[in-house]
Amino acid sequence: MIVALTTASHRYTLRSLRRQRRAHLRILSYERALRAAQLPRATYLFTDFDRLDPHELELAAHLYRDIVRQGGLAINDPARARQRFSLLRTLHDLGLNRFNVWRVEDTPRPNRFPVFLRMESGHAGVISGLLHDAGEVEAAIAAALAQGYPRRQLILVEYCAEASAAGWFRKYSIYRVGDRMVPSLSVHDTTWVTKHGKEGVAGTEAYDDEHEMIRTNRFAELMRPFFEAAELEFGRADFGIVDGRPQVYEINSNPMIKSLRKHPYACRLESSRLVDEALVNAFVRADSPHGPRFRINDERLAQHRRRCRWWRRLLA
Repeated sequence: MIVALTTASHRYTLRSLRRQRRAHLRILSYERALRAAQLPRATYLFTDFDRLDPHELELAAHLYRDIVRQGGLAINDPARARQRFSLLRTLHDLGLNRFNVWRVEDTPRPNRFPVFLRMESGHAGVISGLLHDAGEVEAAIAAALAQGYPRRQLILVEYCAEASAAGWFRKYSIYRVGDRMVPSLSVHDTTWVTKHGKEGVAGTEAYDDEHEMIRTNRFAELMRPFFEAAELEFGRADFGIVDGRPQVYEINSNPMIKSLRKHPYACRLESSRLVDEALVNAFVRADSPHGPRFRINDERLAQHRRRCRWWRRLLA
């Protein structure tokens, strides 16, 4: 069995895999797992780090270590996994990404433009257009603060995208599940913010190329160093190709996994089937046999359990 740990409000992301019987997947919220005195024997998949507060993240790291100490299998160490800002800065410093990132709270500010403003945590996307000089940056920051965005969460990201010859943009994705790299469907849009895509942008040539990319796993070994730098054994990397090189925009530790059921191009439906099959096979490979339950012995987690019981009695 594989137990995926997520925040309670984001358990839906892996439900399509849970319906695949071969995957033996159970989804458990951190809220329940961090209060548990015992947990079933399984491979534990830690996800959703950017939605945990610092205290929860520390407790998750203690749980990871308790499971490993008892000989269990755990994927994604919460203490080591890099989140958005740390990841993008590290990828830039290693020369894997050509673009840089800055915290609004830090100095110096960007020395290359354009840039855009976004939150470090969450997946709501950009909160400004492209900013072309220091004056536009300051105005965008002031507007974001006026709307209630917290300063400590605001980051500036250097623009790095490249349109196709036809003028549209393509965002690639690839999953890592343990040692397996699984390519995913692309997103096509008329703007550089390729979050959800736009219907009718791509055509036969793009979908044929996508199918070949998935069939051959074209980017598997190129993308592995990005996951290694992120210290993530599970997640989905979203990236573009700029001047022939992959540029990673994020690695989501709790990616939305869903199948494509309807599409006007049969080639794309077959591509989706290949992705589904490869993901299930990767999860089956990560599965653990049944055995005696883990007794959670970590003292920090024991303190957390006692504190939760005290609060329940107080509020009863």
